[in-house]
Amino acid sequence: MKRPRIIPVLLLNRSGIVKSVQFGKFTYIGDPINAVRIFNDLEVDELIVLDIDASRENRSISIDLIREIGEEANMPFSVGGGIQSIETIKQLIQAGAERVVLNSYGLQHPFFIKEAADNFGSSTISVCIDYKKNLFKKEYVYINSGRKKLEMSPLEAAIMVQNNGA
Repeated sequence: MKRPRIIPVLLLNRSGIVKSVQFGKFTYIGDPINAVRIFNDLEVDELIVLDIDASRENRSISIDLIREIGEEANMPFSVGGGIQSIETIKQLIQAGAERVVLNSYGLQHPFFIKEAADNFGSSTISVCIDYKKNLFKKEYVYINSGRKKLEMSPLEAAIMVQNNGA
């Protein structure tokens, strides 16, 4: 019998881990390094760390924090948040990340997804697609922590990122 893979997602907000409801209403739940230690003990299969403030604040996820996580983690992990350059991806991988997760910049600049996949391989590049339903239950993709709506459905976004190598 196959065992399901356990892949927790840690959302960073002001360098702490938070739980959110519909892109808001943040509740602080702990320190990222302590969370990594807990997940080491629980022997999770993989970890995803996303800095949900980075794009809105026009910066990328902290390389130093990723280096700390890389030194502590006993599992592969992916990171995302404000990634807008090939150099940043290179630094994150050198700091210990196995994969990067693109969102706002990649969805606005699909050529960047292709460039990243061409440089690092499609298995290294993931894209997170956030969406909300409007009053009429129509789904739209959102970027910048749910603050900016793109005129595309999640399916259209998924096809676009797949066609660009993610």
